[in-house]
Amino acid sequence: MIRQALDEWMGASPVYNARNRALHNIRSKGVDTIMKGFQLDTGAPNMWLKFQFDVPSVARGHFWLTSCDAYHHVRALTNADPASERQICLYMEDPTFDATVMVVNPAARCRPVFRPPHGGDLPAAGPCRWEVTIGETLAAAEFGTFTDEVRASPAGQSSFREEAPGDDGLADYSGPFKRDFRLEDLCHSTLKTQVKEFALDLHLLQRASYLSLLNGFGHAVVEELISEHCAAMAPVYQARIRRLFGIESDDMTAILKLLQLDHHFVPEYLAIGVALQDEAHGLFWINQCDALADGRTMGVIGATLAGYTTGLQQLVQSANPRARVRPAPEQKPPGAIHCFQIHIDPTADPIAPSTWAELTGMNGLLEADLSHHTYSYED
Repeated sequence: MIRQALDEWMGASPVYNARNRALHNIRSKGVDTIMKGFQLDTGAPNMWLKFQFDVPSVARGHFWLTSCDAYHHVRALTNADPASERQICLYMEDPTFDATVMVVNPAARCRPVFRPPHGGDLPAAGPCRWEVTIGETLAAAEFGTFTDEVRASPAGQSSFREEAPGDDGLADYSGPFKRDFRLEDLCHSTLKTQVKEFALDLHLLQRASYLSLLNGFGHAVVEELISEHCAAMAPVYQARIRRLFGIESDDMTAILKLLQLDHHFVPEYLAIGVALQDEAHGLFWINQCDALADGRTMGVIGATLAGYTTGLQQLVQSANPRARVRPAPEQKPPGAIHCFQIHIDPTADPIAPSTWAELTGMNGLLEADLSHHTYSYED
């Protein structure tokens, strides 16, 4: 697990950290920039991980968590096993934090002031506190086994269409560091691009993770895990998307809406289409896009991009356990590369839910409210 975590985060976080800095025109190499990177990191979702910051100078600063639901999740899964706490909070975080700060400045280091396991009640200040410093001499940055491959991929090099910034918020985050920065501070057009970037960042994490799996265990294991991975996580994030957008039913319209909103199909990098045929049938297709020829493994979307139903099948069946997916090349719209038909069979036995889905949604991941608002799909 440690090796897998290091390959995943050290393989992807230096890449998307640089992408986020470029998106926000952040060019400095001080601790304030490093802290901005944490504020924009897809691995530290606003409100689910409650980061606090103190940056007294460009060469030194602290961050700490007053609440860390990732840590609480591990404690719940393992009955607060100290060995598991060390696994995530020491063996995984030490090298991955360094990789993240060193991509900003090779002379930067991230070191714990205190962290789990605590051997008792949590400190009043929260589960952990870290110091980030920049030394006087540069050192070689230490990245992961797959960092260069992830960076060089079309996904790592892709860009999103630029829009003129509005006057309803920050055009970017190139200005002073804000201890209380929230995504809501950004103007609407920049926030739209940031949301697409978050989806791509998650894809890059999966890419690094699956490259590690491929190298360690081969194609057969990767193909098997795509199914298990989708079946385990889709019920959790689809339930959250349903609640956010007011999608309540399990009919074909609901299935197609959930596919349109699925973060795995990164807008612009991956071009998809959907069509409602009737109450029981719908189409999902992939148009020509950069993702189609992007590397030897793609995470959970890899099989779909090759024309197979693995992964897509589990996403659809999470929305309706009586739905089935088949390749439908005979129904491809003009310009489509792969096409799949989705069929709801009311007489079919429902697919049993994954036994991993309950674990995935533990400790507030399913219920956590990260938004101040609820939107309808029509909005």
